[in-house]
Amino acid sequence: MDRITINIKNIQAAIFDMDGTMINNMSYHKKAWKEFLNRHGVSFTEEEFSHKISGKKNDQIFEIVFGRKLTQDELEKYTEEKEALYRELYKPEIQEVKGLTQIINELHSKNIKLAIATTAPEKNRTFGLNALHLAERFEVILGDEHVTNGKPNPEIYLETAKRLQVEPENCLVFEDTPPGVEAGKNAGMIVIGILTSHSKEDLHKADYLINDFAELELV
Repeated sequence: MDRITINIKNIQAAIFDMDGTMINNMSYHKKAWKEFLNRHGVSFTEEEFSHKISGKKNDQIFEIVFGRKLTQDELEKYTEEKEALYRELYKPEIQEVKGLTQIINELHSKNIKLAIATTAPEKNRTFGLNALHLAERFEVILGDEHVTNGKPNPEIYLETAKRLQVEPENCLVFEDTPPGVEAGKNAGMIVIGILTSHSKEDLHKADYLINDFAELELV
């Protein structure tokens, strides 16, 4: 296995996306979306699915799916329906991306602040972190409801850095989607792309690319 060595001398914080980054769950989200779309009589090709859904906030996705602006009540109802489907499908299978806990322990031992910046809604964050026994390891956890703009807008990463009281250029980001990688880069951060759900070509804007955390060497 090739190891990727990263110099973290100037790094003060590491910010993790969750879906597809900490847990390899994108295929289960995809299954849940397909079931949701099927229930509502909507069909997307694989290419449409990749471009219209991957990495976006739920409220953005629902408006694409239904082709109109939705009320807050509708957004909440549809979000709960789709995410409940996801949790039901993924619960028996959930596990961390290889090497995650080890890298978190290593970053913690180097006094690097840890945070999560994700489009995952609160119930999914709690579900994932509790299953991995990592709920207490992060100083800041931001989700969908904390920001106005979804990735690739850098808002969620800039807000996370602000709450950590760390300058963006001193932050390391772990991401698995093109909009996520772009968001990290747009925030002025160093981005490590994780190849769980997208190709090297898709994540070409990342500073480094790894298959999982076990390939990472921090110096």
